[in-house]
Amino acid sequence: MEQSRITEKLVHAGFRSPSAVQDFYATKVVLAVILAAIFLFATRWIPNLTTQMQLVYTGCACGAGIFLPNLVLDRLVERRMKKLRNGFPDALDMLVVCVEAGLGISQAIQRVSDELGVSHPELAEELALVNAEIRAGVDRVSALKNLAHRTGLDDVQGLVSLLVQTLRFGTSIAESLRVYSVEFRDKRTQKA
Repeated sequence: MEQSRITEKLVHAGFRSPSAVQDFYATKVVLAVILAAIFLFATRWIPNLTTQMQLVYTGCACGAGIFLPNLVLDRLVERRMKKLRNGFPDALDMLVVCVEAGLGISQAIQRVSDELGVSHPELAEELALVNAEIRAGVDRVSALKNLAHRTGLDDVQGLVSLLVQTLRFGTSIAESLRVYSVEFRDKRTQKA
């Protein structure tokens, strides 16, 4: 359970490599050993410090080495989610415009990804990954659900749910996106 939670956090932070979890745990071990060694060496120079206190300080340093990567990962997740959240309104507006202009959903997502490349590169990368998955043979519904999972944002989950229902029932994507966009703005206005 701990590993799946770490895996999810790593994905939300943008680390999608198959070895990301192993790298994370290796970083924890290496940092714990390095900090413990530094403190063990540094405490030798403190006068009147007992061996027991040296071991206590070394143990605390080792614990910090194990705990510190979790804090850093949490900050990286928060930072990336904030960037994704900030780019989502622009992406939604552009998606509505593209679909109303006659583009299919896949082409609209690609166009939005291309346009957001400079202003919101994290969101552009996620949208480009949706199209890459579709081109690789993943069905659109699964690719959209993967987007919601990778971002971890409720707003994206809502959009994905809407698009999945629209694709499943064959209703107008443009109309559904327009309604969702209005609801999204109202919700953001109420939060502010």
